[in-house]
Amino acid sequence: MKKIVLGGLIAAAAFAFPGMQGGMGNASMTGKPMKGLTDNTVVATIDGKKVTVKDVNNFLQGMTADNRIRLQDLPAQHVGQFVKQYVDTMVLYKKAKSVEKTPQFQALVKKMAVDYWLKQKLNNMKISDAEVKKFYEENKDIYFKTTPKVKARHIVVKDEKTAEKLINELKGLHGKALEEKFAELAKKYSTGPTKVNGGELGWFDPKQMVQPFAEAVNKMKPGELTLKPVKTRFGYHVILVEEKNEKNYMPLNEVKLQIIEYLKRAKLQKEIQKLKDSSKVDIKVK
Repeated sequence: MKKIVLGGLIAAAAFAFPGMQGGMGNASMTGKPMKGLTDNTVVATIDGKKVTVKDVNNFLQGMTADNRIRLQDLPAQHVGQFVKQYVDTMVLYKKAKSVEKTPQFQALVKKMAVDYWLKQKLNNMKISDAEVKKFYEENKDIYFKTTPKVKARHIVVKDEKTAEKLINELKGLHGKALEEKFAELAKKYSTGPTKVNGGELGWFDPKQMVQPFAEAVNKMKPGELTLKPVKTRFGYHVILVEEKNEKNYMPLNEVKLQIIEYLKRAKLQKEIQKLKDSSKVDIKVK
């Protein structure tokens, strides 16, 4: 699957598809929540001052710009690390707050406000199922098309004469009769491991096969038999192509979340551009 890329940066992250995950979501954040936590539960003390769940929640929500994040809902094994992160920050803040009045810090506050606002906008933005489906259908061939697949059978033998003999036995047969006879001959003559399944290879990407074999199946149509043996380092192949899927796509349900993230960022980019266009800006340097 290719990447979808939009120009510009938002919150120091490039727009890209698949989109980066927002908030604190990741595969490791699974497990049962810690029992008994409420907003008023004391989870630590700093120099005798109580630290409550609500204090840590405000901290986490500030970092993620997501008001849904709460210690009460996070897996129990992660609660301690978030409490420690809050405590460490507050301990260091006693010294760090001395920089708050500097012009550099005030400029940083503005940047942080913008980043927080952007994250909030993304978290609160809604994308409908109709929008997701429309994007998927309009971009199937660009972003969601996978490698073409082939379903085939083969018989591999050591010498060309045997392969030619088998082809002559199969020529003139079609459909079910051809498949049944092919399977019968594969079980009897094939030297490959697929002989027990009547030469069945299942669905495969031709690129996975040795070059002469891949070239042969790429040229064949469904229901077609090789009229000449195909020579590879494994021997001489008789091939029957059963089905082809030239347009195989990733299922919508597998890429839905990525599409939503991308569309949210695309919408936000438009809002940002509107704000920029509404301001009179004259940059004096090139």
